[in-house]
Amino acid sequence: MWKLALSITVVAQLAGCAAMSVEECKTADWYMVGTIDGQNGVTASRVSDYVEDCTEEAGVRVDRAAWYAGYDLGLAYYCVAENGYRIGRAGLAYYGVCENPMFIEQYNQGQKEYRIEQRIMKIDQELSLISRELKQLDKQANTDSDKVKRLRRRNTELRDERRSLLVPTIQYHFTF
Repeated sequence: MWKLALSITVVAQLAGCAAMSVEECKTADWYMVGTIDGQNGVTASRVSDYVEDCTEEAGVRVDRAAWYAGYDLGLAYYCVAENGYRIGRAGLAYYGVCENPMFIEQYNQGQKEYRIEQRIMKIDQELSLISRELKQLDKQANTDSDKVKRLRRRNTELRDERRSLLVPTIQYHFTF
């Protein structure tokens, strides 16, 4: 049992990188490695990285059949629509490994919401800078009125953009 736990821990650490150490190659459970790679949505070319690393450096044969069997199982978990939304919403990369159109649709929706959130954060930062600059200019006796006008105009533009990003867009889809 402890070997399985150790194997899972090692494989979990490997999921984020393409290369394996000599020791990891020697002890790898290729089915488990494939499963975790699939669950992480990496491309199938990852197995080639393992073959290169393990064959050349460790002299270990990669069990491609076991890796692909695990990979397919992992992809089955990865490619569900809810996961697509979660990945998109988190701003994570998607490498085109899913054939499920609902996954892609949900990923795109999550990405859209992520980009809106990121834009709102940038707007808030810029509004904060404008506010500080306007306060500084108010304290000065000799202020540049053109600069104040530009800052206030930009402030209004940003607030309008922020407001438009927060208002949900209603879309109607009709199917006949």
